[in-house]
Amino acid sequence: MAKKCPTCKKGTPLWFISWADMATLLLCLFVILFSMSTVNATKFKKLQGTMKNAFGLNHSEQVNPVGGDSLVSVDFQQEIKLVQLIEKLDLMVNNLVDNGEAELKETESGIFLKLSKKTLFKPKTLEIHPESKLKLSQIATMLQSLRNEIQVTGLPDPSPPPHLAGLLNPWAAGVVEAQAIAEFLIGEGGIDPRRVRVVSPARKPGEVPGARHDPHEFVVEIGVMRTSEARGEGDSSVPADQ
Repeated sequence: MAKKCPTCKKGTPLWFISWADMATLLLCLFVILFSMSTVNATKFKKLQGTMKNAFGLNHSEQVNPVGGDSLVSVDFQQEIKLVQLIEKLDLMVNNLVDNGEAELKETESGIFLKLSKKTLFKPKTLEIHPESKLKLSQIATMLQSLRNEIQVTGLPDPSPPPHLAGLLNPWAAGVVEAQAIAEFLIGEGGIDPRRVRVVSPARKPGEVPGARHDPHEFVVEIGVMRTSEARGEGDSSVPADQ
């Protein structure tokens, strides 16, 4: 009489579970390799943070296996630094943004932080608030590790300080206010003056600055441009379209 086949245990075989885990991990690996074939700095930064949290790493270590040179291009390193910069700025000015006294945005040209007159200057003067000096010093410290051009834009100010009223039009007054911020970043913040440009937006025909409905009057915009070009030692020009 033939022996009976032993009764099979119910459920998935144990070997199949390990095989399924391996297949899933391989699929994830190939998806990650495909997604990184075209490098996007923001996505890469998010992936880096996710992997760091998953493996419990508290710090990152750069490994340069070939002659001490980094395998990551300089441009890509700069892009990573810009991603880190906007994250730090977002935390720093979060309260100001909620109060409508600041505006932070990122475009293809760079990172731009608009600040209101109320936040920057004491009433009817060009003297910077002590709290704003602290924030500007912190921003300058962040910018020292970058080599990108810094563009300080003077937005039209329809109500300049009394000693400027009647002498300058709103566009020129905005440039003077931007110049005060640029001088602080260079003098107190230690930013290389060759990296800093003070500019003014072009006036559109018939445009009236006071017509905008902005109770806080954004007068200065600090832009960290994606270009890393610096002007020569002798170039101290301040481009302004008025």
